[in-house]
Order: sequence, then C-alpha cells, then structure tokens
Amino acid sequence: MVAAATQYVTHLSRKAQTLTQLKSNIVFNFLGAAWLGILTLAVTPIQVYFLGVEAFGFVGLITILQVLLGSLDLGIAATVTKVVSSDHSRQRSESAGALNTASTVYWGIALLISVLLWTNSSRIAAFWLSNTSLDYATVMLGIQIIAVYLGLRWPVAFYSGVISGLQRMDVLNVVKASVHSLRLVGGVVVLFFLPNLLAFLVWFAISSAIELLVYAIVTYRMLPTLRLWPYFSPASFKDIWRYSLAMNLIALTALVLSQADRLAVTKLLSLEYLGYYSIAYNASIVISLVQSAINNASFPAFSHSSSSGQHAELLSRYNKASQLMVFVVGLPCFALIFFGHEVLSVWINAKVADEAALTMAWLALGFFFNAVVSNAYMAAVACGQPNLPLKVNLFALVIYAPVLYWLTRLYDISGAAAAYAGLNAYYIFSLVPLVQYRVIGQGFGVWLRENLLPFALVGIGAFGGAKTLSLMMQPGWRTLVLLALGVAAYTVAAWYLLSVSLRIDVTDSLKRVISR
Repeated sequence: MVAAATQYVTHLSRKAQTLTQLKSNIVFNFLGAAWLGILTLAVTPIQVYFLGVEAFGFVGLITILQVLLGSLDLGIAATVTKVVSSDHSRQRSESAGALNTASTVYWGIALLISVLLWTNSSRIAAFWLSNTSLDYATVMLGIQIIAVYLGLRWPVAFYSGVISGLQRMDVLNVVKASVHSLRLVGGVVVLFFLPNLLAFLVWFAISSAIELLVYAIVTYRMLPTLRLWPYFSPASFKDIWRYSLAMNLIALTALVLSQADRLAVTKLLSLEYLGYYSIAYNASIVISLVQSAINNASFPAFSHSSSSGQHAELLSRYNKASQLMVFVVGLPCFALIFFGHEVLSVWINAKVADEAALTMAWLALGFFFNAVVSNAYMAAVACGQPNLPLKVNLFALVIYAPVLYWLTRLYDISGAAAAYAGLNAYYIFSLVPLVQYRVIGQGFGVWLRENLLPFALVGIGAFGGAKTLSLMMQPGWRTLVLLALGVAAYTVAAWYLLSVSLRIDVTDSLKRVISR
C-alpha cells in the first residue's frame, strides 16, 4: 500500500513537473519569436533600401529553395523530436542508435543539396529567374552561394529536433536568437560597407557555418550519446523509417501547398513582384513566428502524453494550446488585415504600401487560418496518425494548383495571396474535424465554439470598428491612435474568452518570467 501511494505521488510530481516545463517552454518560445520578429521587422526596410525591391526578391529565393528542398528531409526532423521526447531511458540511451543514424543521413543530405544546387545553378537561373534586370552572371553566382548557405544550414534542423525532443526550449531559443541576430545585424553592417547582393549573400553563407558549429556543440553537450563520426544502424533505420516515411509524404504535399504561391509568383510574374510579395510575407511573418513558438513546445508535450497513455492530459494540453494560439495570433492578424496600408507606409514607404497592402492582408488571413489548425496537425502527428493530414493534403493538391494559377494570372500577387488564404480556410473544415473526432474525441462544433469563432468576432469588431472610425478622419497620427485602441480592445475582450485555467497558467508563467 505504501509502495502504491509512493508511486502515485511520484506520478503526480512528474505530471506537475511536465506541465510546468510545457508552460516554461511556451514562454521561452514566445520570447524567442518576439525577438526574431522585432529583428526581422527592423532590418527588412534597411535591406530593401540598400538592395532594392528586385534584389530583395532574389534574397527571398533562399526561403523558397529551403522549403522546396524540404522534401529531402525525409521526415527525419519531426521523427527525431518524437523519438527523443518518447524515450524515457537514462540519457536517451534507447534511442541512441536511431539518432546517430538520423544524424548521418542528415549530413549526407546536406552534401547532396549543396552539390545539386551548385551544379544546376545555370539551369535554375535560366528557367526560374529569366524575368529580371539582374545580370545573368550575378544570378548564377548568387545561386551558387545560396547552395553553400543551404547545405551548411541543413543539419541545423536535426540538432533543433534533438533539443526540442529534450524539451529544452530555453536553450534552443537562446541559440536561435543569438545566431539569427548575428546573421541579420551582421548583414546590415555588410550592406553599409558593401551595398551589393553578392556580398550580402556571402555573409549569409559565413553566418550559416557559425550557426551550424554552435548548434552542434550545444547538442553534443546536452546529449553525449550522439557520435561525432558517421554511424548507420540498419535496424534503427528500419524502426524509424515507417513513421519517417509518412512524415516525408506529408512534407512533400505540404511543400507544394505551402510554397506554391511564391513559386507561382516567381515563375508567372517578375522578380520585382516577388520582392513586393516577400515584403508582405515578412510583415506577416510575426504570425508564423508566434505559431512556431506554441507548436514547438506543444509537439513534444503531445507526444509525451500520447506515449504515456495520458489521454486526459493530452486533451487538456490540446485545448489550451488551441485557445492560446487563436488568442495570440489574432492580434497581429487582424491588425494587418484592417491597417495593413498604414503599417507598410510607416514601416517601408507609401509606394510599397500601395503595391503590397492587399497582398499582406490576404497573407495575414492565410497565416491566421494556418496557425489555428496547426495544433490539430501536431496532435495527429504526435499521436502516430500522420495519415490524417496526408489525406487532407492529397485532396487539396487537386484543387489548389489550378485555383492558384487562375488567381495569380488575374490578380497578380494579390491573387496568389488570396489562393493561399483559401487553402488554409479549407484545412479548418477538413483537417480539424478529422482530428477532433479520431484523435481528440471531441466534436468539431466544440472546437469552433471554444477556439475560433468568439476570437474571430472580437478581432473583427475591435479592429473593424477602429478602421471604420479612421475612414472618417484625415490620415495621420489619429489613425495610429485608433489602431492602438483596436489592439487594446481586442486584448482585453479576447483575454476573458480564454478558459479560467489557461488565464491562470499564463499569469503564473508571466510572473515567473518577471521574477527572474
């Protein structure tokens, strides 16, 4: 009896510790995302000023290629996080073989990426970037530098996956914030002394080498079972391959769906249009950063609850993460939708605002929809049911491609952004109901009623009302005051839409951070 009581107390202690860790991880992710968002917003106008819109669009090619090559990930990064978070042995010794095998595969893929991009730089320049005033030699050399940059950055995803699986988001965010600060601030310094595209790209390649070294050192110190030299275990590879393969299929479909808008802009429109699209994308990126902050903490926590058979704990975490997501991303989303032109005018200039405001509004709406369904995706994958998002993505492929092509041809970059928003609206009515019924065990109506509609209505009311009032006044400082009032109204009203337990969790976490 005493032994049973002791075991029960130990279980409660571990459960409380895990919950506290999840709260801390979300806070650390928020802080990291906030810093990266502020930094990105600060340096983007400087980059556009020195490089010009067209060259800035070429820099945006880095993101497109990085995600486009995501199919070569083979689902390993997500698998690594799940394997580490599900391993309860001392120093994760049971998963050592799988992790070292995954590390070897990842480094091999990194080399393959660099070689493929470098040797095909002329083809990429001729096929993909023909509609540009940049000279051909600059474009080709730029792609070769990007090849080195992406190859050096590739293993970082593996090390990030390990740290995420260990649920050490404090360490991950310190490292991430440090290396990104070095890259972005260093890039500004380079542009001050050498304001040209190639010098800027060379700095990015150098910073990626530093980033890789830092991540590798930190990860090896946290998990000594990782080996420095190549290691491959066929048995370990077979154990993780089935899950990894399913994740890779999801990644392939998600790759096409998530990047098709920018690929369409690149191929169907000019590089200048891609520049405007990249500016609008960067302005909306704060929504994506907030989403990642919650997802990166939730995924290993969902996986831990699922592997431990704690469905009630999983349900509680899922509902809280879903509400928190909508509450936080709603603010920047509705601000950009209703006040996008004013934000771009202050941030960049009036010309960019005229060209990109509508596009940014559609992108913000798409990011919002993507964020609110992301926890459903995370829950499905963490609980070993990646087939659910895979089926949803396969069906979306059939519809999305022709709609994207048609809208881009008709409405340029605004049409591409509108298609992206429509794609993510589709996920709300396809992926979320499947996960609610098959994984969470709740109805879709519950999710809509508690996690989406109230916050959306508050956002439309607060920011829509502020925008209506601004239209009755002369443009100027009064518009910014009304925007601030919209932010305040949304924050207060949406706060009281959160569950009582979530408000307590958020308050406790903020107190803990302030006390430090």
